[in-house]
Amino acid sequence: MSVPVRGLEPGKRAALVVNEMQNAIANPAYIGTPLAGQVTERGVVARINALAAAFRAAGAPVIFTVIAARRADFAGFRVNCALAAGIRRKGHLVAGTVGAAVHDDLVVEPSDTVCHRSHGMAPFTGTDLDATLRGLGVDTVVLSGVSTNIALPGAATEAVGLGYGVVLAEDCSAGATPETHQMQVTMHLPLLATVADAASVIASLPGIAPAGAQPRGG
Repeated sequence: MSVPVRGLEPGKRAALVVNEMQNAIANPAYIGTPLAGQVTERGVVARINALAAAFRAAGAPVIFTVIAARRADFAGFRVNCALAAGIRRKGHLVAGTVGAAVHDDLVVEPSDTVCHRSHGMAPFTGTDLDATLRGLGVDTVVLSGVSTNIALPGAATEAVGLGYGVVLAEDCSAGATPETHQMQVTMHLPLLATVADAASVIASLPGIAPAGAQPRGG
């Protein structure tokens, strides 16, 4: 019997967070960036679909976190870093547009949650993600998506600060280049998260508690 991934031991309550897997960020059919190319080259979409299906089967939440300006003129979208400036300049990420939508090839079920934000470079600050996870009784956040350059390290840092355990599904994520991805998943992210592959995460799911279940002894 395989040893569960740390953070996914029996009785733990986990949620899968799929970060910024949007057409105008991660889909080469819409945008020709190195990051979108890495998503395709690494087979990230298919692995996330398989991982999400396993979470649903285990009764665990699947949450898609997306970024998009609320208005086409980007009013209220604060430009306070180079990445935010690039988003505004390109104008691809506006709520309700196909570019801002979840990647065409990702399966989003009615039971899933889509958590929106309109500023910042990581999914917890200024969103209801933390409240949603706490409402579901989640102990551990399993991160996937993009990118291992900025958003996923940011998400891991935020999650640790809020008291969650963190797992990175490494083969369900990508960075802008193979080199930056490898640096992050071997040098930086292991200080914040358990780095595991999707198969190991899926093998650990039968032991976790369903969403909303009370802690043992609680």
